[in-house]
Amino acid sequence: MKKVIAFLFLSLLLISSCVIGSIVQGFSLDPPLGLVGYQLSSNSIGIEWYGNNGESYFSGYVVFITTNSNDLYLNRDSTNHFDKPYLTNSSGGLPTVSASITTVTTKYSYEIKNLPNGSNLVVGVTYYIAVASYSSSKSVFSPLSNITNVTLTN
Repeated sequence: MKKVIAFLFLSLLLISSCVIGSIVQGFSLDPPLGLVGYQLSSNSIGIEWYGNNGESYFSGYVVFITTNSNDLYLNRDSTNHFDKPYLTNSSGGLPTVSASITTVTTKYSYEIKNLPNGSNLVVGVTYYIAVASYSSSKSVFSPLSNITNVTLTN
């Protein structure tokens, strides 16, 4: 009987510690909406989306681009996308696009000229793109936006 009580107590302690941790560490961000992509030139893609992030810890948006759609579709609702191919800002950090905290829906745009590994975009290749809101202070992402694709032509 003592073993059963000890087991139940430890189980309850484990479960409650998981819940407390998720409440204390559970920071959420609203995802970007209405992402569209289009060809700007034979070696660049333009993207536009809408954001409305009033969270006090919001820093901006991270742009993800890949030639393999599964890279983005797997775990797209997660708040940890460090395993996905993302573009950094000009300083090599995140977010890709810095943005101010606002409760007003705002349209953002960004030009993609290369892949996360630094290689150029290539004609005839289909690129899959998504955007997520990001917090630098919390190192947390929103779920991904819709995923769009663009195939570059001459």
